[in-house]
Amino acid sequence: MGAIVYKAPGQATGKIILAGSAGAWDDGAAPLANNRGHSFAKALEHVVGNRPAIKFLAYNNDPPGLPNVQTKSNSKGVIILSTRRDSAAWIVHTVPGFPTAKVRYRWPVAENARGHLLICLTISESQINAIGLYINNSNNYIGV
Repeated sequence: MGAIVYKAPGQATGKIILAGSAGAWDDGAAPLANNRGHSFAKALEHVVGNRPAIKFLAYNNDPPGLPNVQTKSNSKGVIILSTRRDSAAWIVHTVPGFPTAKVRYRWPVAENARGHLLICLTISESQINAIGLYINNSNNYIGV
């Protein structure tokens, strides 16, 4: 499964396309700031609280709460792993300072002025090492 959300500058909602769809973009059902009913809010609920069966790694060249971090890339994303199954989600996005680990989903409303792209991919655990190598080589701030 995979999904892509494109949010145009100045808009609170985006367009979404799902893997396997006929290539048509649908209007997002909920504003990105809505922590209920939005696909990325649902995916990111796993990085909040203590869930023994879920592990995650977030990386961002502009991490939340850490000003003036210098990196060699503009990479941003989250990897969410299940410790009980061979499954994971990889969310790659363009949002600075997002998400904040262990904090309930909160879209940075100031980012509504800018255009953003969020891509969610379902991956197998066997792909994590290659992704981890990429993240390590990008010299981003990594929070767990």
